[in-house]
Amino acid sequence: MAELEFTFIGSGNAFAPGGLCWNGFLVDRRYLFEAPPQALMSLNRIGVGVNDIEAVLLSHHHGDHFLGLPFLLLQWKYMGRTRPVQIVGPPETEEIARQVCERTYPTVFDSPVEIEWVVAKPGETLRIGDLSVDPVEVKHDTKLNLNLGYGCELRGTQFAYSGDSALCDGVLDLARRADVFVSECSSVDEVTDVHMNLRDDIPRVRAAMAPDAHLVLTHLSDDVREAEGLANTVIAKDFASYRF
Repeated sequence: MAELEFTFIGSGNAFAPGGLCWNGFLVDRRYLFEAPPQALMSLNRIGVGVNDIEAVLLSHHHGDHFLGLPFLLLQWKYMGRTRPVQIVGPPETEEIARQVCERTYPTVFDSPVEIEWVVAKPGETLRIGDLSVDPVEVKHDTKLNLNLGYGCELRGTQFAYSGDSALCDGVLDLARRADVFVSECSSVDEVTDVHMNLRDDIPRVRAAMAPDAHLVLTHLSDDVREAEGLANTVIAKDFASYRF
């Protein structure tokens, strides 16, 4: 099992509480999960070669996960990218991206960069470079067309990402199979039907995981600071890297 690096370009929930950057992370500096509004700024701050990112994987179409995508497209068009890039997301990801860019950067798709739009659907395993991806439906905003978590395998290591979700069968399934699980934890104790909290939900997520597996909490409120009593659990911090 290979060691992987998880680098967080942000760890906050939709309200950017306490000045946290919106949630998103890189795996081995090649695969970007989510495109939050500040994605390009954060990637430049941590010194990642933005043109070297191989793929962007989006869990759903809420703005805090999606609205950094036009800036990445702008970077790739004007700042020397030559390699193709894959953008993975629920159905209509390309259509929504084009609608946003038509009103904000209308020429951004007139670019020499080849973009492959990959539609992620539950039950259909994807191969993205050397990353294997199993999309899993999770419980979030029912007004969106689909909300996804991802179970992944890279160089023999199984990792997973919850996306935004309430506690549900999809989240627990991802937790059971992961050596590393990046899970949302949007509050300490707020009870909603679209997110998980630290008090009630995360202990159940941790209990579903293997004892030696690692849990990383993100999409946080600024009062989620400690994971007392939860084994092998880390609270993600903006611009921090973790190796497992």
